[in-house]
Parts: sequence; structure tokens; C-alpha cells
Amino acid sequence: MKKIIIVGGFPATGKSTFSRELSQRLRIPVFNKDIIKEMIADGFGPENAEFMNRNRSGSAATFLLLLHIAEQFFQTGNVCIIESNFTMLYPQPLSESEQMKQLIAKYDYECLTFAFTGDADILGQRYDKRNDERHWVHTKFSKDVITNDCRHSKLDEINIGQTIKVDTTSFDAVDFEALYETAKGFIANKGFIAN
Repeated sequence: MKKIIIVGGFPATGKSTFSRELSQRLRIPVFNKDIIKEMIADGFGPENAEFMNRNRSGSAATFLLLLHIAEQFFQTGNVCIIESNFTMLYPQPLSESEQMKQLIAKYDYECLTFAFTGDADILGQRYDKRNDERHWVHTKFSKDVITNDCRHSKLDEINIGQTIKVDTTSFDAVDFEALYETAKGFIANKGFIAN
């Protein structure tokens, strides 16, 4: 069975860091939505920031490109990691998670999803602290907006394939080594135990 690993969930939970480390450890490619968006934005230039962020059009277009990249990769039958927030804020015609789920089914892939979550107040504070460090294309949302989104958006309910929830309210409390081993076992057809 062909395999894919999905990393998704709330902002400021460490999704990108985890997916990059997982990619290096397993020696399989990772496709990160935010990195793709930043590269597109660099092509347009900072003077087009308003265009990129109008009605979240830059994010929606980036996800469509991510889907295209994923499909091209699925056609090879190889393993990869896809990292995105899989937003449900503008689900037209389908939410991002549903679009990815359909693509995975089309190519008969087996999926392991890591759904990153955490305390909404802590994630809001964490997001606010990193606001100035992020690429200019990312909208600088306030702590309160992110906290509210984490309480109501259900981004940690991706429900693609077999899912492990990862609560990163405290990074020190997460056994990342066990998660890496779980992913390794999944790729090697050894199965896994969901927490």
C-alpha cells in the first residue's frame, strides 16, 4: 500500500518544525503550504502583499498548488509528507481536508495524520510572539484572533486516515521521539498505536 503522512492542525503548534525533522529522519520529501506561499509571494514582491492576502486568495491558491504537487507526486507511488493547516474557513466547494482526502482516495494511498492542537490561549500568545519573525506575506493576526480561531475553527479535526492528536501546549511534554518512531513504523508497514 502506498503511504502518505499528513501534518496539520492549529497555528503555532510546531507543525512545520515537526514535518521538516520527520522528513530528514525518514529521508522522504515534505511539501509545506507556507513555504510554497512564501515562494509565490517572493515572485510577486512585497508591493503585491494586499493582492496575495485579499479574501485569503493567496492561501487558497497556494493550497490548490499544493494539491497539484501532491497529485504529481502520488502518480509516482512514492511516500511523502504534506504539511498545511487544512483550513475550513473558506470551504468552497470543499474544505481543504476533504479535497486532500479525495485525492488520497483517488490514488489509493494509506494515510497517517498528525493533528497538532493545544491550549487556545497559549497558542495565541505563541503566535503573537513570532508575528514579526514571519515572512511578510503572512497576515499579522492579533493574539485574540488566533485564540478565537483555535477555539472555534476545529483545525485539529482533520480526519484524514489514521490520526494521532499531538497536544503541544507544552513542547516539553510531547514525546517527539515516539512520534518519529510511529511514523517510521507506518512507512515500514509495522503499524502503529494511536494515542
